[in-house]
Amino acid sequence: MKVVLLDSQVISGYNYAVERKIIEDAGFDFIMGTCKNEDEVIEKYRDADAILNIATKMTEKSISQLKNCKVMIRYGIGVNEFDMDAANKMGIRICNVTTYCISEVAIHATALALALTRQLKHFDKAVGRGVWNQDLGTKMRRPSAQTVGLVGFGNISKQIARNFQGLGYNVMAYDPYVPADVFTDSGVKQADLDELYEGADIISLHLPETKETAGMINAETIGKMKDSVILINAARGGLINTEDLIEALKNGKIGGAGLDTLEGEPMKDTSNPLLGMNNVILTPHIAYSSAEANQELFASVAQTAVDVLNGKNPANILNKKALNL
Repeated sequence: MKVVLLDSQVISGYNYAVERKIIEDAGFDFIMGTCKNEDEVIEKYRDADAILNIATKMTEKSISQLKNCKVMIRYGIGVNEFDMDAANKMGIRICNVTTYCISEVAIHATALALALTRQLKHFDKAVGRGVWNQDLGTKMRRPSAQTVGLVGFGNISKQIARNFQGLGYNVMAYDPYVPADVFTDSGVKQADLDELYEGADIISLHLPETKETAGMINAETIGKMKDSVILINAARGGLINTEDLIEALKNGKIGGAGLDTLEGEPMKDTSNPLLGMNNVILTPHIAYSSAEANQELFASVAQTAVDVLNGKNPANILNKKALNL
């Protein structure tokens, strides 16, 4: 049976030796593709038994051609690259790596928030200009006087909650898919979205981009937030309407933004207004990154493919219910 990595060119400088060893030791063929779109997937790999995917968008057009495919696995947590309905029709399991980069994203989001609340970029740039003035910026507040609002309360958010609680912050969270006792056990206040928008001093986004969540941070929802709120996004860039965010940063409604993901990536427009703002920190979608996380990811993706091809149904199948597994 054939395990195909669709887009090996995406991760520069990596030879996929980890995946190859796991897959070939299990008796399966490992093929490294360089697909740039789903038309190339159809042309070259419609006979794949398992597909590993880093960033290739796959709609019904390509998924419907995968007559042999038993599983499609995404390198990461999000699975926006796959049309779930099309996979369900074909009986194809959709998997991710649920344990991937939890501590990395959690610490990155926490660090962005702390840097903004302490105005580190602003003060650093001032000192670099020869300005030694402790009265610059806005008045800072201690953690116990502030509330962090987490939109989405999965594994990463739970770790972020622990990070902030350890520093003395109050924490609330919104997630309609999480039972009430999970919030209680975490010492986190369960809130609806409006309550979170209205009550949080720091808002951090941790949910997938779907039809329901795309553009959820916009002029209307920003208007519900506290003045000078700090906004963090280490999830998906499409959750935020960038034009509305820029306007809110300019008029002070949003006091600062820490963005690891953007609507359009990579961002190469050096005239983008976000680049010139003292109260904005941008990182190039690196919240996931660490040597340890990468090794865990590579091994988990390959092992999931092997498990499914060997007749197992691992815990990280996202569409188990739809497939009656």
